Amino acid sequence: MTQQSLIDAALPASRAIDLARWATIVATCGVMVSPPLANAAMAVMLIGLLASGQARARLRHACTQPLGVATLLLIGVIALGMLWADVPWRERWAAFWSWRKLWMIPVALALFGPAGWKRRLAIAYVGVCGVAVIASFVLVAAEGRLPTMYELALSGSLLRNHSAQSMAFATAAFVALWLAADTEMARRGRVLAAIFAALFVLNMAFITPGRSGFLALAIMLAVLAVFSLRSRRTVIAAAVLALVFAAAVAVSPLARDRIQLAISEWNNASVQTYKTSLGMRAVIYENTLELARRHPWLGVGTGGYGAAYAAQIEGRYSDWRAVPTVDPHSQYLFFLAEQGLLGLIAFFGFIAAALFDRGDSTRARILAVGMLLAWCATSVASSHFKTFSEGHLLTFFLGVMLARPLIKQAASRPGAT
Repeated sequence: MTQQSLIDAALPASRAIDLARWATIVATCGVMVSPPLANAAMAVMLIGLLASGQARARLRHACTQPLGVATLLLIGVIALGMLWADVPWRERWAAFWSWRKLWMIPVALALFGPAGWKRRLAIAYVGVCGVAVIASFVLVAAEGRLPTMYELALSGSLLRNHSAQSMAFATAAFVALWLAADTEMARRGRVLAAIFAALFVLNMAFITPGRSGFLALAIMLAVLAVFSLRSRRTVIAAAVLALVFAAAVAVSPLARDRIQLAISEWNNASVQTYKTSLGMRAVIYENTLELARRHPWLGVGTGGYGAAYAAQIEGRYSDWRAVPTVDPHSQYLFFLAEQGLLGLIAFFGFIAAALFDRGDSTRARILAVGMLLAWCATSVASSHFKTFSEGHLLTFFLGVMLARPLIKQAASRPGAT
């Protein structure tokens, strides 16, 4: 075959891969807006990869990367945990299916080797969140006042709910600042990214005060500063944004109330006469730890936590503490309870593999490390690795930003990068 024939033969595969990449970008942006849209985009993403004729080679390449190996091991441990769960198999499969967000990591690793596509995803995500943050300011301006905590909890927000929106905007501020420091972008684009980073921070302080978002942003800005020690401008930009955020939180009554409320709920959990967010967690943590002590090595099995917790608290309380739960609101306790120390070790191995995976050795790794450490911190008191929106957002960014190019395939087959 002539070189032109080879190029023509490779074009359908190249278009299919590009379709899968665009679908991944839509899915990443869509998880915080519309789960049905995100699910549809994920289906197109898989179809595009399978239709390319390159699926086997790409997935093999993805599964040999450190993050790919650790992801498969974690999925394997979760699957193994179904064997000893004392609940119907329907519940075990449902629990395993809820971890499908992990399956997206090898797919993203297989698709996003080129650095240009990583930048496209970052720009698209900031753009979608930018539309949401402007709309949020416009709605508040039209109302003529800031929303109360009750209104936030009752009506949610533009992006799923106020907690998810806080995490989304914290990530968007981080990604926008990362783009602002990208020397390959035009100056106008970098300035615009910096402006949006400031808008996200101000919105978090005055309109969408989520405690998880506050913590996530602080960690991501610290990571950006550490990775950019050789770039004085980037460090200064991260420091300025952190100071703006701290000052905004200090003068925002809504943000201060959220923080003070959390402290009060936790301290008064034992005497609280009604259910509160932090008070509930204190009770759940105590009972989940007791449950884990009875099943230390293998846990109660995948999908078995809800039934085991209900049995644990049966007859123990007569007030709001007697309400059962299927989520301990701590990702670490969740793995410890369901898969035992085996699962917790596999989870820590997954985190370590992602942190030490150098990816393609570009600045893209900063986003992966920053987001992962932020999720690790917020998941002490939440299950952000497991929830649909936050979990998918993290796994897509990890897979995309740590993906390595298919050097061998690119050299032997046109359009296969």
